[in-house]
This record gives sequence, C-alpha cells and structure tokens, in this order.
Amino acid sequence: MDYFSVFIVGFSGGVLARSLITFGWGGICFLFILACVFGLIWAKDRGRSYAVAGIFLVAAALGAGRTVLTPQTLPPSFEDIVGTNTSFEGVVSADPDIRDVTQRITVSVEKDGVKTRILAVASLYPELSYGEHVRVSGTLLKPEPFDSEGGRVFRYDKFLAKDGIFGIIQQAHIESTAPPSGFFTRMLGMLYGAKHIFVNGLEDALPEPASALAEGLLVGGKQGLGKILTDDFTAAGLIAIVVLSGYNVMIVAEAVMRAFSFLPKRFAISAAGIAIIGFVVAAGSGSSALRAGLMACLALYARGSGRSYNALRALFFVLLVLILSNPLSLAFDPGFELSFIATFGLIIGTPLIEARILFIKNAFLREIAGTTTAAQIAVLPLLMYLTGNLSFISLPANLLVLPIVPLTMLLSFIAGLVGVIFAPIAPVFGLPAYVFLSYIIWVGKFGAALPLAHTIVPAFSIAFVVVAYALLWRLVLYLRRVPAPKPSLKIALHTPSN
Repeated sequence: MDYFSVFIVGFSGGVLARSLITFGWGGICFLFILACVFGLIWAKDRGRSYAVAGIFLVAAALGAGRTVLTPQTLPPSFEDIVGTNTSFEGVVSADPDIRDVTQRITVSVEKDGVKTRILAVASLYPELSYGEHVRVSGTLLKPEPFDSEGGRVFRYDKFLAKDGIFGIIQQAHIESTAPPSGFFTRMLGMLYGAKHIFVNGLEDALPEPASALAEGLLVGGKQGLGKILTDDFTAAGLIAIVVLSGYNVMIVAEAVMRAFSFLPKRFAISAAGIAIIGFVVAAGSGSSALRAGLMACLALYARGSGRSYNALRALFFVLLVLILSNPLSLAFDPGFELSFIATFGLIIGTPLIEARILFIKNAFLREIAGTTTAAQIAVLPLLMYLTGNLSFISLPANLLVLPIVPLTMLLSFIAGLVGVIFAPIAPVFGLPAYVFLSYIIWVGKFGAALPLAHTIVPAFSIAFVVVAYALLWRLVLYLRRVPAPKPSLKIALHTPSN
C-alpha cells in the first residue's frame, strides 16, 4: 500500500472512530503526539513501517478533527422549543422529495442568529420548489432511531444528521412567502425544474409502474415504485438498478460522448463531463451518485488528457473528497457505504472472476457476470449487517436484467422526451420502453415469488463483518497468486477479441 492510500485509510479511520465514539481535542492531540514519535523513529532508522504508522496517525487525527467540526446535534438555541407548536421562516434547501401522499421538504431555518435544517413532512399541496421562501408551522421534534427487520435499529437521527437535519415536523403546514432569489439558487432550481418536467413527460408516455421504474433508471429514486414492488426488487436483489449508480452514470456519459462524437475529442469529453455534473445534481446529489459522477469525471479527464487512469486510486481520491465535505456519511449513510464497497469489489474482484469464467464465450455477458458477481460478493457482509436482507436469486436476476439496461434507458429517455414535447402521441413512442420495463418488473416479481428467494438474517455483531472482509481479502490475495486456468482452444477461438 502506497503512502497516499495509507493517508486515505487513516483519514477515513479517524472520521469513522470520531463518528461512533465521542472524544475531544485531547484525544486528537494524543494521536498527533504519537505520530510525532513514529516520525522521530523514522528519521533515525528510515524504516518504512514507522513512516506508514506516522502518516496513518496524522491522517486519523485530521479525520477526527474534521468530524469534531461537523455539527451533529440540534443547536442549543432550538432546544427550548422542541415538543412545542412553533413556526419558522426559512428557505427550501433541497429538491422536495415527493412521495405517494406527502412531500418531504428540507428547510433551512434560523433562531437567535444560529442556522440549522429541519425536515417538514406535509401534504402534496402547495407544490414547492428549491430556493423558495416559506413559512412552516407545526410541532418540532428530534428525529429518533427506530426498529427495523431482524432486530436491528436504524439510526434515523444520524441518517438525517449527515445532511445537517436535526429537527422534524410531522403534519407540517407550509406556505410560500417569496420566490427563489439569487443567481445560483435560480440556476439550480431550473435544473431541478427540468428534471420534474422530464419526469412528467415519462408519466405521460408510460403507465405505472413502468414510468416509476424508468424514472429510477434515468434520474434515480425508488419512492414511486410503491412498497410492494420495492419489496419485490429488494428480495430479488434488483433494487440497485433504480438508484443512480456508477453503471447508470457511465451509460449517460458514453451516450453523450457518442452524441458529440462529431466534435474534437476534448470537446466531446467536456460535454460528457458537464452532462454528468448536471445529471447528478438534478438527481439530488445522493452519495452513490456523487461517487459515481466524480469517478466518471476523473475517467473522462484521463481519457481527454491522455493520462493513465488508476480506478482504485481514483476511488480513494473520491472517498477523501466526499468525507471531507460530509464526514458523517461514512458512518451513517448506508448508500454511501454500499456504493463504495461495491465499487471497490468491482475494481479488485472483476478481473479475478472474469479470468475464471472463460466458459462464457460472449465477452459482454462474461463482463456482466464478472462485475455482477464481484459487486454482490463485496457488499454481502455489509448488506446483511445493515439490512439483514439475503437474496438467493440476486445473481441470476441481475444477469437477466443488466444486459438490457442501456437500451431500456435509451428507449425510456426517448419516451420521456416525446412526452415533454407532445404528450398526446407519447404513449406510442413509449411502447418499446414499456416492453423492456415490463420485462424487468416481471423478473423482479417472479424472482421474489420463488420459494426461499430471500430471507432476513437476524442482527449480528460488526465483528463478523470485519472477519468476513478479512477472509475475502485473503481469498483475493490467494487468487492473485494462483494463475487463472488458460482458456481451451475452442473457447479462445470463439472469443470476440480473437
């Protein structure tokens, strides 16, 4: 492991430790002092292990310090109104999250010169937009953890805290007091507005639940699927395709690059980069989308500049950027954690698996099988720890679905575009997309209905997760040492690259 990776791991360790264990600047200073001791020893005998230890401890101290500086509780000035009926003047600070019968509005509010965010759960009307000035009324409460499946406890308070939200008003009354103001606020609001117009176009072109699935594939989000279909997709291990992932983002990037292929290479890559940024921001800038978008931009930059692209180094760099901007996401954002682990598994595991499944003659299908297997294995220990969900059909279900996702996204995009331009004929143009979307939904429903398709594993200690990943890493090292079996002459002759 090089010094850069040691620093990233140390910084992440410091962030994680301070997120889960409360300690102050005294503990951080102790880490710095210990780092100095290792630095002095290294200066004397130049042992690499001492340099590694020193860099790790300095990075851990910096990570812990960054986390200390991050607000994690409701400001004291708001404490005296918790549990009381109150009213705030504020600004909508995130794209409203529209559910079946409610909308969830993040509002930035201020009291006694101190700002914070609250989550207001209100009826679907009035419709609000990002940057709008509002008055919100209701009973202010602190978010609380709640029990989930398998005897687990979901830290909902910490999950909201990662977004700077420390209060919640259920059954809130919200009214608009002024339109958005400020250039950047208006620009971002226009981007969100364009997304909503496109989603409305999808709804005009496609019936439910196909339109909700198309929305998930193109702009992320699974709320519109409904509980039954969401549960089916979860049981079948397909829920990842309806959140904005690296797979979806790279499909968009490649599509934009092809659309601008008539331009010089750097202009085409720049257009793809701008499209990725807009795509991720419009989709709500979720952690997995940000990770995928940043990695895609780094890959595009490497392609445009002619520099080599090290995916693993890029992943660690993106990890550093994201936890610098939002330290609490490392410990309290399951989407962020699963996205990082899945990507790490793809980078490390895909080459090892692909080299051992040469009996799959088609290169595209072999790649799908390799990436799907690597990602599924990588996230399994953490996924079972967080949710308890163990799907026995996840791998075959993904193999049946992933090959058609790019075409489904293209057809859904065309349907949504026609829905925006001329809604009366949109269902005709939406028919091809509907066929593929219906197939994906059928795979999810059929897979979930199979006997013993999945089970919920009871809650267990994090120690088992650590042991599981240690064993997986040992397996990776073993497979790297042992040469993969060479393809037979018959397989080699049928391989497209030959």
